[in-house]
Amino acid sequence: MTTHKTDIQPREKILLTALKLFSEEGFACATVRKISKAAAVNISAISYYFGDKNGLYRALCNDLMCKSQESTHAFEREDLTLEQALDKLFMGYVEPLKQGETMRMYIRLFMREMIEPTGMWKERVENNIIPKHEALLKLLQKHLNIATVDDDLQRLARCIIAMGVHLCMSCETIDRITPTLLADNAALDTMRERMTMFAMSMVNAEAARRKTLQA
Repeated sequence: MTTHKTDIQPREKILLTALKLFSEEGFACATVRKISKAAAVNISAISYYFGDKNGLYRALCNDLMCKSQESTHAFEREDLTLEQALDKLFMGYVEPLKQGETMRMYIRLFMREMIEPTGMWKERVENNIIPKHEALLKLLQKHLNIATVDDDLQRLARCIIAMGVHLCMSCETIDRITPTLLADNAALDTMRERMTMFAMSMVNAEAARRKTLQA
């Protein structure tokens, strides 16, 4: 069904309200009645747009998953240098943080999903996290000219991705300890640049280590 312009506002209002309640209370406690009351819409509106609470929750999770898939495709491009590809990789973690509190709520939602699983986290691992890791392995394998993926390449990929994951999952802690690091878009861009630089250093260190072993 085609969504008309007049339909966008109430749908987005429901999504944002549901995101806030799901992230604060969890899937079980955030009832449809609570969501409709907080969004100031009739319960039937939720049924109209999403079917039920499961459909609403899935819509929120799928929205973030689609954005994650887009960021994976961005750093897979064949015409990019390694540094450019790594910059695109970290852009996928940094740019969403520019959404401010909306992204913070998404982060809380997925943290809840890990400890109170509904099945969506498993889908995220299969559809987003694993493909992103495999794409990074392919990129590193090509740059280091390695015939097969070994444990050290896996370790390198994990350490690189860990910088982006830690930035997102610890943003509230960072705000508390060193708020200037995420203070505004310029600060976030600097963080992305530094993570790219650090990742390049990791790759170069691993290249040097492998070269020493071959000597």
